[in-house]
Amino acid sequence: MKSAGAAAARLLRAGGWGLIKAAERFQTGPGLAGDRTIEWAWVLGRLRRDPGCVLDFGTGTGFVALAAAFAGHEVVAVDLEPCAFEFKGASITYRQGDFNELAFEPRSFDQVLNCSTIEHVGLEGRYGSPADPDGDLRAMEKLASLLRPDGDMVLTLPVGVDGVFSPYHRVYGEERLPRLLERFTVRDEAWWAKLDGKAWQPTTRDAALAVQGSSSYYALGLLVVTPR
Repeated sequence: MKSAGAAAARLLRAGGWGLIKAAERFQTGPGLAGDRTIEWAWVLGRLRRDPGCVLDFGTGTGFVALAAAFAGHEVVAVDLEPCAFEFKGASITYRQGDFNELAFEPRSFDQVLNCSTIEHVGLEGRYGSPADPDGDLRAMEKLASLLRPDGDMVLTLPVGVDGVFSPYHRVYGEERLPRLLERFTVRDEAWWAKLDGKAWQPTTRDAALAVQGSSSYYALGLLVVTPR
């Protein structure tokens, strides 16, 4: 039987980026199904209650941005790709482009929503990101500079044994995770994994970072961080 990576690569070459569910049938271990339920719930549960200015980094279909707008925030949504929102009229400003090249006023956001985005920055071939081995680190440094002193970032990302699974994602472990968070202090954290191979459940940081990730699975790090 050929590897899951090879099978998924065939799907990609055939234009199958929207076939995530189909790709999962090539897995030999736990898959990511249900990960967005955990991540979105974490983000929504930690939206600021007082209206402010929010940056949705890697907005995608705009689910998180719209939730922030419904909560009364002024939202700037950034993505590499053209706007894919299936709605209009919300108080959201859309900016398309490479985040590391876009200009923003320093200290202009009360909160950043960074939901399953940072792991793709600098990995060529999936979301149109230019190749940059340290693109994720540069983006996090820039995000720190955009937060007001009392601001915070709600962050969800793949964690486990350090690895790069191009063109899918990075997995952050004991080596790269501290580098990613160098400009931040962790205020709140949770760690989830499919310890039984079936359902997501809370676990410890050590157990999450010991998970062997792949192109189709990793543990989840759920964080709230503040700029140093």
